[in-house]
Amino acid sequence: MATRWGIISAGRISCDFAAAVQLVQKEVVAVAARSLQDAKNFAAKYGIEKAYGSYSEMAKDPNVDVVYIGTINTHHLPVSSQMLKAGKPVLCEKPLCMNVRETQQLVQTARECGVFLMEAVFSRFFPAYKELSRRLQDGEIGEVVQVIASLGKNLIHLDKLM
Repeated sequence: MATRWGIISAGRISCDFAAAVQLVQKEVVAVAARSLQDAKNFAAKYGIEKAYGSYSEMAKDPNVDVVYIGTINTHHLPVSSQMLKAGKPVLCEKPLCMNVRETQQLVQTARECGVFLMEAVFSRFFPAYKELSRRLQDGEIGEVVQVIASLGKNLIHLDKLM
């Protein structure tokens, strides 16, 4: 039996996720948005059976096995927490939260509820990361004392950021 996905938010990133899931298994069973009409439009576009006008309706749906959270970043903590407390495993779009304190809070909620939580960072599944992990474990690289990384977009072409 395929995993039955629920999608929270009807924005662009959720469209990308819905299209990707449907390529491999076609089991998106529900979508929830702040507006019922947005959810209905999204559901019609992707052939999704249920559309909800609130996130709490998704949390109560027994036919949703796991939830993808594609809301705006500032809503990741409250919406993910709500789903975890309802017993729904969560795949939350990046960034998981707005800061370390919020992330620690969300991870603690997942642990207390005994429910799976993961940030949607697809690159962690690239073969290069598996090889890097192997080399670190085998001692080929040595002790890592600092990592400097960036995951973002160059937005200098925009006049304003909201």
